[in-house]
Amino acid sequence: MLVADFAGYSAHVGRNEELAVRAARGHLDAIELVIGLHRGRLVKTMGDGLLAEFTSSRDAVGCAVAIQNRMVERNAPLDAEESMYLRVGVHSGEILAENGDIFGEEVNIAARIEAFSPEGGVVVSGRVHEEISGRLDMAFQDAGTPALKNISRSIRLFEWRPQKQADAPVERVNAIADKPSLAVLPLTNWSANPETEYIADGLTEDIISALARVPWLFVIARNSSFAYKGTPMDVRQIGRELGVKYVLEGSMRIQGNRIRVSGQLADTSSGAQVWSERFDGTDEDIFDLQDKVTAAVVAAVAPTVQMAEMQRAAQSAPGNASAYDYYLQGLAALNRAQVAKAADLLDAAIKASPDYAKAMAIRAWCHTLNVAWRVGYAQETDRTRGGELADAALDLAPGDLEVAAYAGYALAFFGLEIERGMGLVRQACEGCPSFAWAWTSLAMLEALQGDSDKVLELAARARQLNPKDPLWFRALVAIAAVHRDAGRFEEALEAAQEGLRLNPNVVVLYVHSICSLCELDRMDEAKVLANRLLDLSPEFSVSRFQDHHKYFRTALHTAQNTRLLRAMGLPE
Repeated sequence: MLVADFAGYSAHVGRNEELAVRAARGHLDAIELVIGLHRGRLVKTMGDGLLAEFTSSRDAVGCAVAIQNRMVERNAPLDAEESMYLRVGVHSGEILAENGDIFGEEVNIAARIEAFSPEGGVVVSGRVHEEISGRLDMAFQDAGTPALKNISRSIRLFEWRPQKQADAPVERVNAIADKPSLAVLPLTNWSANPETEYIADGLTEDIISALARVPWLFVIARNSSFAYKGTPMDVRQIGRELGVKYVLEGSMRIQGNRIRVSGQLADTSSGAQVWSERFDGTDEDIFDLQDKVTAAVVAAVAPTVQMAEMQRAAQSAPGNASAYDYYLQGLAALNRAQVAKAADLLDAAIKASPDYAKAMAIRAWCHTLNVAWRVGYAQETDRTRGGELADAALDLAPGDLEVAAYAGYALAFFGLEIERGMGLVRQACEGCPSFAWAWTSLAMLEALQGDSDKVLELAARARQLNPKDPLWFRALVAIAAVHRDAGRFEEALEAAQEGLRLNPNVVVLYVHSICSLCELDRMDEAKVLANRLLDLSPEFSVSRFQDHHKYFRTALHTAQNTRLLRAMGLPE
């Protein structure tokens, strides 16, 4: 298990309680995604800290380091007084589980050793240090056996500290010429109940999606906008980092069944507010509230655009609030890489509203993730059910470009209707020029089909739209494949390794890395990585992996690819 808390949190609260609470919420939200990507489960948050559970010490320690690296990125643009640092402790052992929580002496030990972690670092128990020995490329220092409060056992500790790195220059992303460019920051939730956070996040995502459907707008994608959640930054700095002319920010407050949403649009060149509005409604008409906010923003950015164009861009909503609530929670889980949880919530949304095409299309995408991220799952079951959901969604909403993108990707990924599926994703890119997910997905499909001339251009377009995307590893799969096909094995290895740093669970990135290392005659490194792949996924086999890729014109199914994997001792 992993325990973390913010060092000096009381001092932050003493200086500005409201700002400290907002910042902590934003940091914890970003960290939950990292936990999901490392196959962990967030058990609970405790105001200024969290407790997470993992099935292996390797995943827990890898996650701990990734969390601290993420905090470095989030603190980089802040003043020293505003920066917040985490202490992280990792321990393993038997636990008691009840109602989603975990208890026991081993949990208490994890909480005690966390206090000995250096700020920005990680401390692990001797048991964990022994379990990860040789399995992670990390250097630990012996930290002795300090006395742990209320713990009678002697526990040796080992600590990891991050290496000092030079400040990286801020990379400016230039907006497309002749188009108003816009970033929508996550709505701040001022409700008394923090459990309503997902409603504010979901409403923000709906606004981004609706705006991205307007061809004359350049809209930064959700993941890059949410990178600023909880961070007190000047809109002018955000404008410089994202390369946008306007920033929309706002807040949401829920009291009883009443919802109030406030929004402000700022010019990032001057910081001046050019528009503000307040919207009141109830939880029964949240769809109408979304439409009001979105329409008002569009009217402020380009007042010459007629409302008829906005109506064509508006999203369709499910028939009842219950389905929408499940859908929002499903999106929240998916954005934290919690695929199984997202699938259950999307299933609940579809059950509550059987004609909910958007939920069906995204649920179809979840089936592709079972194959891409979880070798050993019933691939044929995922393929069949994913195709059925994609077809049903397209039948229900034939004109919805977002549905077309997710459903089309599933059809092409599973090799069911490759040309049609790619055409649907391509149509979504053309009709929704700021739909970053669609551009990334088209790059992946083009890579699988072997048309490498398009892939790097498509990936660059996706990167421009979503420069801080934590799911960037999806595009790196395509980039690595293109470089391998062209015989650029150093570049392929670099892309694959970067992808694994972002998500250490994507099997195809291990395959690209192993084969590229073999081509570079770095056999020892390839062997180590092959062992890590089996450690991660004992069910892996060459034939099962190759079976899916038989549908595509790509290096992944060549005899050379199969030979290299077998040479590394991976099972047939």
